[in-house]
Amino acid sequence: MISESELLFQLGAIMLLAFIAATMARKLNQTVMIGYIIIGIFIGPKMSISLFGLTYHGLIADTTLADMLSQVGLVMLMFFVGLEFSFSKLKRTHRPAIILAIIDTSVGLFVGFIFASILRWPLIDSIFLAGVVSMSSTSIAMKVLFDLKRMSSPEVEFLIGLVVVETFIAMLILAVASGMIVDPNASAISYGRLLLGVGAFYAFFVWVAVWAVPRVVSFFEKIDNDELFILFALGIVFLTSGIASLMNVPPIIGAFFIGMVLAESKVTEKVEAKLESFKDAFVAIFFTSFGMMIDPSMFRSIYLMILLAVPLVLFYEVFMLSAITYFMGFSARASTTIGTSMCGRGVESILYASVGSRVKDATMGAQLNPFAGAFCFIMSAITPPLVKHSAKLASALTKVIPQSLKFSGAIVSRTLGKVILPSDMNSFKGARATAALLISLVFVCVGVLVGPPYVQDLLLIVGVAIVAGILLATRKELGDIVARVDYSDIGVGRADRKPILRLVSTIILGAVLASLLICYSWGSGWELAAAMAAGYAGVVIAAMVWVHRVLYVAGTDTPPKVYHMTVPVVMDEQETAVIDMPAPVYGMQAPVPPMAGPPDFAPEPGILHQGER
Repeated sequence: MISESELLFQLGAIMLLAFIAATMARKLNQTVMIGYIIIGIFIGPKMSISLFGLTYHGLIADTTLADMLSQVGLVMLMFFVGLEFSFSKLKRTHRPAIILAIIDTSVGLFVGFIFASILRWPLIDSIFLAGVVSMSSTSIAMKVLFDLKRMSSPEVEFLIGLVVVETFIAMLILAVASGMIVDPNASAISYGRLLLGVGAFYAFFVWVAVWAVPRVVSFFEKIDNDELFILFALGIVFLTSGIASLMNVPPIIGAFFIGMVLAESKVTEKVEAKLESFKDAFVAIFFTSFGMMIDPSMFRSIYLMILLAVPLVLFYEVFMLSAITYFMGFSARASTTIGTSMCGRGVESILYASVGSRVKDATMGAQLNPFAGAFCFIMSAITPPLVKHSAKLASALTKVIPQSLKFSGAIVSRTLGKVILPSDMNSFKGARATAALLISLVFVCVGVLVGPPYVQDLLLIVGVAIVAGILLATRKELGDIVARVDYSDIGVGRADRKPILRLVSTIILGAVLASLLICYSWGSGWELAAAMAAGYAGVVIAAMVWVHRVLYVAGTDTPPKVYHMTVPVVMDEQETAVIDMPAPVYGMQAPVPPMAGPPDFAPEPGILHQGER
């Protein structure tokens, strides 16, 4: 048992050194999280330095206290994450942001699993390694854009929605992954107990959301004493987390969901104001404790992982995500801004590493933690210059991409932009049939991944039927919009629009069919899955080259019109227009100043384009 003097010494050392580390991180324009992790490595028991005959083994040998306090910090952090992601806020998010978030998360996890498979990591560890690699940082993306004075850029509206939805998805996946992992050799009874506990918790959560919280909030509002308010709020957070743990569900799920429930109430701002300092102190201990878990000697064994992971992430964020964003109707410059802004890695990745290293039967925690720390540091350092020079990057890519791909890409961008971006074509604002089929396919793909063989075969047949339904719905919906959009200013010289419809349908249907087949074949090895992804890319490129050969007429392409977009704004108490952006999950972010003029920014030419008739 830790002595009284040792307890006080550890608390004082952790907090004072964390303060020094955070101050130095701010001076270097880095997130305070990096400072906490570095100081945790330095004072942890795994640090060993010999110099001039003197040996240093860290200030803290027993991390029991730090580990316990870090769990409190983790629960508080997940509670505040839940407060930021209410269902109402998600409903207000624009459709392009939701689509981009789902695609970016899916592609990132796929790349992460490929990365883990190359390293031959076990499945349990691979899940959390994929999370570390794929989850973009909310606070880093917003901070970079603010520092570069790009908050008035029209694409930032979608980027804000993107990071909101993606962080929500990341935390939901983390909660589900940490709660559903069981021993692969467990009996049916063990699985049954797990599912029963999870079902009981979700039933409890629904009861809390529907019946308990509305009654508790009215009592909340009547508490004038700050001390009583804080005690009552903390009691709800920790009690919900404890109940989740009793039901075989990780405590972070309880904290996350109770935060989401309270986010729908009128006491959200008061809870944040009163508990934020408490949260910051314990979260600092959490990141410092995470640093203590890192063995510095392991950095020599992970440098090859870093050398492989960084180019992979840069490829799929800067190039693949930018290309997907361009296909959705954004300009090349706006697309590269969004792609480069999503390169940062921070709190979300550290959470995956921390939880993954403590999950039962995880075996690669000794490598996962130092990898996550070094990977986040490098990506957070790379992101600002990438975003700063994103316009030059877009210009450079435009010069090297073949004319056939640029022409067909402009056709796809103009077509899908009418479906996804704000448009005057009312016939495509309610494509609910396709959306419902796509959501159903997502659940089918998840079932294919985790189900036993006979269930996988059955779900594959269901998935193929859903893909056929998507084919019929998509061709019907796209046929109308292709007939009405003006393509003459980008070089389309034929009145026949069937090649355009075939190209766009190939891209959409190929993506959903490839996703289904990749999930089905994943158990046969990552090589087959990667080959299918490469095959899909080859089909798309071939279709784009064919459309260029069939439709392009030289000399008829002119610069497209510019679609003007306003930045999302709200009115504060002084009736001053301010930018409506979410608070960061954690980390340094300067406040956004009020706008001097009306909340209507004129974007630079070529930000978002929409050809209109």
